[in-house]
Amino acid sequence: MTYIASSSQPQHCCVEHALSPWQTAISQGNSAFECGELLKARDNYTVAHQLAANLVTQFSSQPITPVVLSALSHCCPALVIAVHNLADTYKVMTKPSLACRWLCKVHQAMAQLLNHTDVRVQRIVVHHHYKTYYELVKFAQQYNHQSELIDSINDVLKPSPTMSKFLH
Repeated sequence: MTYIASSSQPQHCCVEHALSPWQTAISQGNSAFECGELLKARDNYTVAHQLAANLVTQFSSQPITPVVLSALSHCCPALVIAVHNLADTYKVMTKPSLACRWLCKVHQAMAQLLNHTDVRVQRIVVHHHYKTYYELVKFAQQYNHQSELIDSINDVLKPSPTMSKFLH
């Protein structure tokens, strides 16, 4: 993830500062994953998810300002990355049902943000919603022999009225 650091743009410093613990958790998770320490990777990715989810919740409930929009544009991908890394870890651990649960959870979180009352927030979120959709479809293709996982994914991917307005 690339962060913009500039003393002339204090809002980016605030966002970087807020995401610093997330970056540490992701880095530690990546190192553990690469070393085959899957439980440690899982734990770090879970922490990264919690941090990003809390930031998304906090910022999305604030009055929308340029600083809040900037924060959401950094925190939404942080949330998605944390969950995708967590899901990859569960796949390597041969626990596809847990991977599926996390992928569905982050997709639902992005879908919920698509219902935000501010169209600028919706514009930020739509890209990440498509990314989570794509990952769920890819996951379904990989695990198409496990009907319970496919059923869970199909439930999450049902078309919604919110999505139809983004398809035009």
